[in-house]
Amino acid sequence: MHTAIKIPLQSLSPLVVRDLQEKYPSAIVRIESAAAVTFSSMDEAAFWRIISLLDWGRKRSEGIIAPAVEALSLFSETSIAQFDQLLAEKLHALDGEKFALPLGWDNKDGQHFSVDGFLYARCCAIANGKEFYEQVLNNPSKMPKEHSFEALLYIAEKAHRLKTASERYDFLPTVSYETFSNHEGWPRMSPLSDLIKGKSA
Repeated sequence: MHTAIKIPLQSLSPLVVRDLQEKYPSAIVRIESAAAVTFSSMDEAAFWRIISLLDWGRKRSEGIIAPAVEALSLFSETSIAQFDQLLAEKLHALDGEKFALPLGWDNKDGQHFSVDGFLYARCCAIANGKEFYEQVLNNPSKMPKEHSFEALLYIAEKAHRLKTASERYDFLPTVSYETFSNHEGWPRMSPLSDLIKGKSA
């Protein structure tokens, strides 16, 4: 018969450990992360919980995403890829003219529109959490205009590296998050494939 004892790691004082050793001299210690139990599979709820772990109290991007990377690394490799897929889908949904207008797409004020800057602004909209992301979806004028967060793009890759110790991460989402990839969002623009071939709108 197996006996399971659950004790928070921070409660394991030397006295408690000694007492357990006396009562269960042949026992095997198993440490289980609460995060690993909570994040058992990747879905919308888990995706936003990972995003909520971004630590905005840190100054550097690497530090900000570190808690999210660590938590995501507790998932399976398949779930890490699913996180990347969900991220791509959300970035794709924000790829459109109405979301680009607040960032100077119409160029009425002489602003320079940066396709990379627009991508990183979309990252920022997601990095600010589910509620803000949905606000932007419903009201494109709320798109971040002065802030960006490119580091969001690398959470899955870094989590995969932390989990597997491999530099190789080959997952490609089924949708592209690059600017102008969402054809429905840019109805007045030719598809990228046509532009590359030199075709007109």
